[in-house]
Amino acid sequence: MPSSKITIKEIASALGLSIATVSRALNGSYDIHLETKEKVLAKARELHYKPNIQARNLLKRRNNMIGVVVPEFITFFFPEIIIGIQEVVNKHGYQVLICQSNESSSLERKNVEMLEDSMVEGLIVSVTKDSKNMDLYERLVQDRMPMVFVNRVLPQLNVNQVVIDDRKWAFQTVEHLIKCGYKCIAHLAGNPDLSVTKERLHGYLDALAAYGIPVQEQLIMYVGIQQERAKDGIDYLMVLKERPDAIFAVNDPVAVGCMLELRKRGLRIPEDVAVAGFSESPIGKIMELTSVSQPTFEIGKIAAEMLLKQIANNDLPVETVVLEAKLNIRNSTLPLNKRAH
Repeated sequence: MPSSKITIKEIASALGLSIATVSRALNGSYDIHLETKEKVLAKARELHYKPNIQARNLLKRRNNMIGVVVPEFITFFFPEIIIGIQEVVNKHGYQVLICQSNESSSLERKNVEMLEDSMVEGLIVSVTKDSKNMDLYERLVQDRMPMVFVNRVLPQLNVNQVVIDDRKWAFQTVEHLIKCGYKCIAHLAGNPDLSVTKERLHGYLDALAAYGIPVQEQLIMYVGIQQERAKDGIDYLMVLKERPDAIFAVNDPVAVGCMLELRKRGLRIPEDVAVAGFSESPIGKIMELTSVSQPTFEIGKIAAEMLLKQIANNDLPVETVVLEAKLNIRNSTLPLNKRAH
């Protein structure tokens, strides 16, 4: 049933409660028993009741809270974005409720719904590797919830976004490998539905085409985005009739995993196989990994500034901000003519 047809009166009728009690429960009133509040919120979700964000804000005081939902805390990437967010919002008197989804689409949904129930004034989101919550975000857009997506976005969703040009920087990374003399370059891609996976794969293919190198489908494998998945990629690539002389990994965790797996097999980097990553990690730097560095702090800072502007004026046009990045070249991709040195 469409959310616009569900009213507080219907929720009250279904639970045998007064309209006033349901209204106070939905608005987080302190004088409602916790068990009653939970029953009301559960029934509201069951009936797909979602109040208009603007109307709801008229009924409540501003709580100066924003919600942040990120897929993981394992790498330094998302914590650095959060630091940038806090740098901005704390100066404006806002506090941040932070949730991590553990790369689970269902937990991502629960996190967003919990933050919505907590009546945050806006959301900053980076989706999980297999996010299936388009319906949820479309409904929030319809309800005029201020939102900004960062890094991992849903391109088809009409919301503010802060990203880098993943396709461009993947192209430059693969172009660097080609100019170093590598001709059989494999790509270990991420999860197929992720926007960054698609863009970085496009950049890889663009570079091959630009330099007249035929695409070999057997050199492309979707392994995911976590370090432990690199083993599957190396197991596969190392039994090919023609082994790759270089690997472009979707991110640093997979690239680092590749380097560890190659060394276990007694292979030298880059003498036997060169490796390049993406998204710059501290361990990658230590291992002399060539990688694309993203302005994580700046991503968080700009996302927060965009969100605060949207909270202040929800009629501002939707905007996508594309930030610059940097390819940091290190010993994992030495040119063929310099490797002997």
